[in-house]
Amino acid sequence: MTRIHATQSRAGRYGSFGGQFVAPVLLPVLDRLDAAYRAAWSDPAFHAELNVLFNRFVGRPTPLFDVPSFPARTGGARIVLKRDDLTFNGGNYANSAVGQCLLARRMGLSGVVTDTGSGQNGIAAAAAAARFSMRCTIYMGARDAAVQAAAVKKMRLFGARLEIVDDADRALSAATSAAIRHWMGHSETDAYVAGAPIGPHPFPEMVAAFQSVIGKETRLQLIEGGIFPAALFSAVGGGSSTIGLFSSFVSDPAVRLIAVEAAGSGAPGALDSARLSHGQRGIFHGAETLVLSDAEGQILPAASIAPGLAYPGSAPQLADLVERGRIETMSVTDEEAQKAVRRLAETEGVLLCLEAGHALAAASKIARTMEPDEAVVIMAPSSGDKDIDILWQED
Repeated sequence: MTRIHATQSRAGRYGSFGGQFVAPVLLPVLDRLDAAYRAAWSDPAFHAELNVLFNRFVGRPTPLFDVPSFPARTGGARIVLKRDDLTFNGGNYANSAVGQCLLARRMGLSGVVTDTGSGQNGIAAAAAAARFSMRCTIYMGARDAAVQAAAVKKMRLFGARLEIVDDADRALSAATSAAIRHWMGHSETDAYVAGAPIGPHPFPEMVAAFQSVIGKETRLQLIEGGIFPAALFSAVGGGSSTIGLFSSFVSDPAVRLIAVEAAGSGAPGALDSARLSHGQRGIFHGAETLVLSDAEGQILPAASIAPGLAYPGSAPQLADLVERGRIETMSVTDEEAQKAVRRLAETEGVLLCLEAGHALAAASKIARTMEPDEAVVIMAPSSGDKDIDILWQED
């Protein structure tokens, strides 16, 4: 992202991460958004409408689902999926897209702008904007658009205007920079819909609040089912589903929280997306967080077979929880993730996305070291339909 004169406040800090590092022109815009969000969040009428939309438009609550045939060997912990892949239009991204579009309408705005890598946040925003009769502009990197042709068509079917970004890494990072530039020039009419809890305050807090429905549902469903989880696994890109799932368990030290990152090809010296495990502190897209960067602080490209994981920055909440030791990190290669998705499809008839494949692969390694009376929960953020062309291999 182009460096500009930036100011920062103490608002939205998570330990030493977060804050606001933006052009001064954006500070009043962020203040208005923060005030509108807090007013809405304290309004029972807003929550009532949001809950109806979650139920009837998003398809919540989503179920927990056992996959007893998935493990490659007998024994080990019970494996349970939290199936946000069964929501309508965009997987877990629908939670925050609906919430932010509802907030934008309440603010009197007529359009939204967002970015997407895997296509799922774009689909969610386009569908939600259509529901509220709002304009929707979506920025997507050329590299991602080339491999997510079905998602591109779906966004356009919802009436969104898709802008293909052909500079920088031609992926999510470049799309995010382009969307923010658009928002800076149209903030009087358009809301920026954040797909992840990243960026300047109040976006991390706001997105996490809308995504917290995942953790609340999961905790209640586990209690009702008499399941006491030993660990939760979530693949982390921008971090929306991860912070959503973990949010209701952070204060429960008996439950391990494991963020799974993309190791790329796994070859020595190859690019990856593991910024929580070996990223450096830096300012990226308006917040202080952990980023992939070189010795001079220049942002490095991120790499993963899963487009939703190929982002060089991290959510400030997650960076803080990793620094404090509450969240563990693991890395999974492209090949391991692909094999896990294919095995789940063949053994359970469930096709998940490659992002979830990283969590599946990591969880299977840990689960086999546990006892049969223990359980692990895996976040399933979206369907694997978008990845069929990548997953398909001729025998």
